[in-house]
Amino acid sequence: MTRVIDKAIKRITLGDAEIHQSCTVGLPDPQLETRVWLEGLGDPLDITNNHVVACASPFTVGIGLNREQNRQAERRRLSVKFRKRDGDQSLLAKVTLRRAETLTGARQELSLFHIRSCENYCRPRPLLLAYELYNAFERWRTDRNPEIRMSMLGARSMTAFFICPRPVVLVSAIDGPTRNIFPMNLLGCISEGYFAFALNSLRKAAPLVKRAGRVALSSIPFKHAGLVRQLGKNHRLESADWDRLPFTTKPSTVLGLPVPQFALRVREMHIEVVSELGSHTLFFARLLHDERLGDELQFCMIHGIYQAWRLSMLRRSAG
Repeated sequence: MTRVIDKAIKRITLGDAEIHQSCTVGLPDPQLETRVWLEGLGDPLDITNNHVVACASPFTVGIGLNREQNRQAERRRLSVKFRKRDGDQSLLAKVTLRRAETLTGARQELSLFHIRSCENYCRPRPLLLAYELYNAFERWRTDRNPEIRMSMLGARSMTAFFICPRPVVLVSAIDGPTRNIFPMNLLGCISEGYFAFALNSLRKAAPLVKRAGRVALSSIPFKHAGLVRQLGKNHRLESADWDRLPFTTKPSTVLGLPVPQFALRVREMHIEVVSELGSHTLFFARLLHDERLGDELQFCMIHGIYQAWRLSMLRRSAG
């Protein structure tokens, strides 16, 4: 009966639209679907491969800027726009930013921003509002004490930032006898030689990475997405059971950390800055070694709202 009522409420609010929170897709590295632009510092800056979702609550995004750009950002109103890469370069979403703070590594700065407003143009506004209200109701109904409490604006912003496909990688970390390997999708290159990624502050993976100080990030072939999803539970474990992994591993080139035999790309890095921002801990790291091992489509995640837009464009072109 509960399931019947739930389906009825979903049909009333969303109609026939079937929109999921996330969708798995296989894309090349780097992805060639969308471009992300930062506006407000003179000419628009292409930050497609120079930003990271740094925290879910409060929703925070990190962007690599030089010192002059950082100085200007303190007094200017900035916005991030998500556009289709080719064709008419359709505007898919717009997010306005509010300066938060700056993290400084040995040779690179990372500017952090909170969100002022967010508009998503992938679906009609009434449908998007109905989707947000339905999901807020679902969170209230099924999880009265959620691990991460996201605001409506934060949830809307996450939807927008996952218009840009997010690769899913496997993180390998070792601290003495404790070693773990787990999937992650909140990551991004910040500049040539610098990287940033975020982990849930309440789970055991984050303190392990902080203690280890060094990690290897492995890009995953799309065909192995199912195997990688199985390791999501490792975020809650102190140490993984390496004898029961669903794949074989090999040592990474520089740090000797165990990585999947089928990895398409392995990036080894040294963590320079750790910042607890709220629901997530942000790690700002210097790249030690970047090795490409294959050119298959990689495992990526996009939001269901963007997937609905993609499918509507395919139907329109086919018709």
